[in-house]
Amino acid sequence: MGNKQAQPIKALACYVGCALFIISSTVKADDRDGLSFFNADIPVVLSATRLAQTQTEAPASITVIDSQMIKLSGAKNIAEIFRLVPGMHVGYYRGNRAVVGYQGISSEYPQGVQVLIDGKSEYSPLFGGINWANFPLHIEDIERIEVIRGPNSATFGANAFQSVISITTTHANQISGSQIKATLGERGYERTFITTAQQLGDLDFRISASHLDDNGYKNNADDNRQDMLTARADLSLTAQDTLQLSFAALNTLRETENPSDSTDPIDPLRNQDESHYAIHGKWEHLIDQDQHFSAQLSYTVMNSKDKYTTDASALFGPGATFFADQTAAYDRWDFEFEHLLKPTESTRLAWGIGLRSDRVTLPFWTGTNKKHDNSLQRIFGNLEWRTTDKLIINAGVLWEHSQIAGDNASPRIAFNYLLTPLNSIRFIASHAFRTPVLVENNFDAKAVFQTGLGEVSVPILLNTTNYVQPETIDAIELGYHGIFWNNELTVDIKLFRNEYNHLIDTNDMDAINGITLNGFPVPDGPNTPNPIEVKLLDNYHHAEVNGYEIEVNYRPSQQNLLHVGYSYNHIANNEGAERIVESVPKDTFNLLASHTFRDNAWASLAFYYTGSMEYKNSGNPQGPMRRIDINAGKTFKVSSKQKLDINLTLQLALDKNKDFLNGFNLDNRAFIEASYTFN
Repeated sequence: MGNKQAQPIKALACYVGCALFIISSTVKADDRDGLSFFNADIPVVLSATRLAQTQTEAPASITVIDSQMIKLSGAKNIAEIFRLVPGMHVGYYRGNRAVVGYQGISSEYPQGVQVLIDGKSEYSPLFGGINWANFPLHIEDIERIEVIRGPNSATFGANAFQSVISITTTHANQISGSQIKATLGERGYERTFITTAQQLGDLDFRISASHLDDNGYKNNADDNRQDMLTARADLSLTAQDTLQLSFAALNTLRETENPSDSTDPIDPLRNQDESHYAIHGKWEHLIDQDQHFSAQLSYTVMNSKDKYTTDASALFGPGATFFADQTAAYDRWDFEFEHLLKPTESTRLAWGIGLRSDRVTLPFWTGTNKKHDNSLQRIFGNLEWRTTDKLIINAGVLWEHSQIAGDNASPRIAFNYLLTPLNSIRFIASHAFRTPVLVENNFDAKAVFQTGLGEVSVPILLNTTNYVQPETIDAIELGYHGIFWNNELTVDIKLFRNEYNHLIDTNDMDAINGITLNGFPVPDGPNTPNPIEVKLLDNYHHAEVNGYEIEVNYRPSQQNLLHVGYSYNHIANNEGAERIVESVPKDTFNLLASHTFRDNAWASLAFYYTGSMEYKNSGNPQGPMRRIDINAGKTFKVSSKQKLDINLTLQLALDKNKDFLNGFNLDNRAFIEASYTFN
């Protein structure tokens, strides 16, 4: 056992050593003199406590991904970016809907990952998690991403249960001009993107639009078409006041069917039509150097149309039909006020309040057409105290009240000890929670058939208690963050232990008289399957996950980059919780190495690995996933104000990897992209 456990560490050391040698060998002395990061500032992060902190002083493990790194990765959608984050795993449910999880315990809807766009939560009130297939942002409009690798409910509330992804979009004054981009790929991949950014006095604005067609995996019903329009405007009201307004509108048409049985009347071949509209405003007021506040308000509407009638003659005789209304819709109002101040010379404080109102409609899954309401109120605060030049204490807490979960609190205490200004060790202890989404308390899903004898109803998924407790996690982390060689090399190491309680899952139970005919129980008989197996939802599981993560970033010059990430997870084998255990990949690994040549050409190599796992309730074990991405590009200067970029991407699957479900297998794919920029 000892040798087996040492293998991942040896492999990691080998990968890092080889990559460092390759990158270092490409750097000449004159590159280091003229183009190094010797005088670059130490990176500052905002999402750990809402206070601006260097990574050595932040109470969290944080992966920072900028727009240049996104370009070098060759990622074709936003979900793909997170393969670069230690501990994160990315799959595609039925081929056209991305699933991004962290440290496992993930299903079709990974409910432990919170995502923010410019401070606005994108967490879905329908089934929880993030709808990456209908995500209201272009990859080209991302300026920076901060990924908190660990629970952070003390800062962002209930849904920051395992990880937080905070995305900052590009300000218009950073990209003055216009851009037209076209991407072609195998299996019918076609994407067009157009953006323009302009300045009119104190107003800066950016408008972006795109159209996507993608036939997905070979021989699968997973075609995808999407149209998206986004905009951002920044207005300087006074020397102390700024206003940011954002808008998003998109429509997605996704093909789907039961991948294991194309004749299934309950899940036939069809198109799901989803639309998403959102407007977000944020006002910031600067009082003085040490104090400012902000207020933001957003409104979001999402609607997924999915109604169909199918032939069920094979089940209930000639003329039998099945009708389902799998419409899924919600609207949300979200308000937040935040105040940052410096009470004393040695302390800083971030505090605020949040109010949210959700209305959800899920006819098929809740058994009713009525809207389900949930309101939420929260207050949060984090105090940073520099007790000495070496020791920093962060103490934070968030209290939240919601209609469906009552009162919950999430405290955190963290100690950062600065060995030097560029090297620190941290200790973090926190308690976080995930509030059940509305549907989890209201599951009442039945398959209803119209037959010659009348209406036959068969239960599928039920919540017999009409109440599930919030999931909780008690997390302990010991970490190290070091910056070396004048900010050329950064190393982050994290040891963790997470104890989960009240994990929500389904359990197969025998229901007596489950089938009804015209509202009356169908008696047992040779042709009636009573009792039947029904899925029940409740707080069934406890789990303990421990392990470590390592991230290395090496930038010896502006021409070279090496990014390496590794995670190891160990989960105890809990009797009756096999699905939880199997959903945690033992290890993940990622590597991105790139070099930019003197003639404005660049090349990069990425390698991704995720260990064997099985998403909760999928019934489809996955072997290890291995993929290599080869990317290359060149910029041609057309004139002083015009340029043309040509990029080529090859995605090479090293195995016929299963992707979430059987029949959806990663294979080789090529893309070519042309981008024309002009002022």
